[in-house]
Amino acid sequence: MSVRTPLIITALVIGAMLAASAWGWTAIPAHAQMAVHWDIRGRPNGYMPKTFGLLMLPCITTILGAIFTILPRLEPRRAHLLSSRKLYLAGWYGSLGVSGVTHLLMVMNAAGLQVNVERWVLCTIAIAFVVLGNYMGKSRSNFFVGMRLPWTLSSELAWDRGNRLAGFGLVITGIATLLALAFVGSIAAIVVCAIGTIFSFILGGVASYLTWKRDAGRIDGDSIHE
Repeated sequence: MSVRTPLIITALVIGAMLAASAWGWTAIPAHAQMAVHWDIRGRPNGYMPKTFGLLMLPCITTILGAIFTILPRLEPRRAHLLSSRKLYLAGWYGSLGVSGVTHLLMVMNAAGLQVNVERWVLCTIAIAFVVLGNYMGKSRSNFFVGMRLPWTLSSELAWDRGNRLAGFGLVITGIATLLALAFVGSIAAIVVCAIGTIFSFILGGVASYLTWKRDAGRIDGDSIHE
């Protein structure tokens, strides 16, 4: 699977993050502590020295880009991962989007600009959920993306059933989170997002297991030893 295009996009995102950091270096007071964590009410409750705060997410994003680049070479089911390329790239681009938006908002907040970090990060995550959920049900079993459980990895029927339901749940969760943000508030959106995510994966996990139990073509321990 070619990773040239996502690598270029990754480099551009990291470059933009570093540019934001360069601006922040001049806009943020020398001995300031950057807020890097917020509680459920959107109040900062975790801080980091300016230098580390400006470099933390660009470094993490660089590491994530390296991991996403290497994983296809390690995948035992390469043909399946190729068939799941859209989901893989959605996960890659989604992580870039969340990291990039979060970093920009953190820098703006530390520089004294009035931005609602929690609200916009939640919005970005919700959009990522909608995109990821849309592609989950169109993927094939592999070891790095999708709902990877012992029974989904040993039954294509279980994989398909579980990922379709979990993906549908993520799409609904993303939309519901956006609606909660627009009409209720950040706290409600966090609750909706958390409950929806947990329920989506529980539903997908249970449904995939029941499908695996009924799948005569599944691969399990007894089949391997025979």
